Amino acid sequence: MTAGISEVEIGSLPNGQTVKKYCLRNDNGAQASFLNLGASWIEFKLAKDEPSLVLGCTTLEAFIDQQAYLGATVGRYANRIKNGQFRLNGEKIQLDKNQASHHLHGGSEGISNKIWDSHIKLKDDKTPILTFHCLSKDGESGFPGNVDITLTITLTEANDVRFHYSATTDKPTILNLTNHAYFNLDGNRFGNINNHEFKLNSTTYLDTDASGIPTGLLIDACDSALNFTDWKNIERELTDLTEPHLALCEGYDHCFCFQNDSKLRTLASAQSQHSGRKLTCRSNLPGMQFYTANFLQGTPTGDGDSYRRHGAFCFEPGYWTDSPNHAHFPDCTIDPDNSYSAIIEYSFS
Repeated sequence: MTAGISEVEIGSLPNGQTVKKYCLRNDNGAQASFLNLGASWIEFKLAKDEPSLVLGCTTLEAFIDQQAYLGATVGRYANRIKNGQFRLNGEKIQLDKNQASHHLHGGSEGISNKIWDSHIKLKDDKTPILTFHCLSKDGESGFPGNVDITLTITLTEANDVRFHYSATTDKPTILNLTNHAYFNLDGNRFGNINNHEFKLNSTTYLDTDASGIPTGLLIDACDSALNFTDWKNIERELTDLTEPHLALCEGYDHCFCFQNDSKLRTLASAQSQHSGRKLTCRSNLPGMQFYTANFLQGTPTGDGDSYRRHGAFCFEPGYWTDSPNHAHFPDCTIDPDNSYSAIIEYSFS
């Protein structure tokens, strides 16, 4: 197959905005598909006739209806902020509360709900590049500042899907962007991740309360169900849910901590003993939310079926949960003199 990139209109939103689908292909036959709605990643195949390893929906209507952030670019702040509040330069900022009393993934006016501008090109006849752009206006969901966001997505010949996020602001604010893709290395409709093994290059995670809000403590994962220093199958843990930190959120939904030095590093890997496929996640961000789709059940597939609980997993690099409210957590603020830049890579084999 020859490398390339295509664009097609697939429908429109109730407000009349056009939704487009983009397909990036490399010379090896791998293809990755995205929507301009939420700059969302909806499909990845290692070959045309293989199943997608990323969960999506077969119809636009189902994708609009789903509430799981399938493949979406989330922000302005990915993850949770306690009570939707934080202080910035002495000023109390009140955000939209969209998960009980807390703020999650940018709120009701989050960038996952926007139609992004787009540009496509094929570099050197072999590297497809998709660039998304959106403006998050001052006051949206309560966030200060007009934030100009650019996301450049590249599919390499080595089957790497690379996300480069950059952003500027006209006043001090916070920013934490990530992609919320759901993966299943046995195929998006396989229904469980029982054949998967995971390995994380961190032994520290954030302690949280029952609503997923950090207490401020960092917990050593050694001798617990959250120790992934060696390859680990989690079928038993997801079935029993006896570990207290797993019972709280009905599976894994934990922020693992890494060095805050802006270096690109391997954060986590997954492999399937059933399909033999492997995924490696790299980033220069200081944290990663490991989530096992604990509340995916009922999410429509688009063809009359629905996804199942624990039917996928997410590797979501980013800043730590509720960072603006913890002085000892990595700093996620930006201002007119200090822009935002982050890289996330997913490598398939």
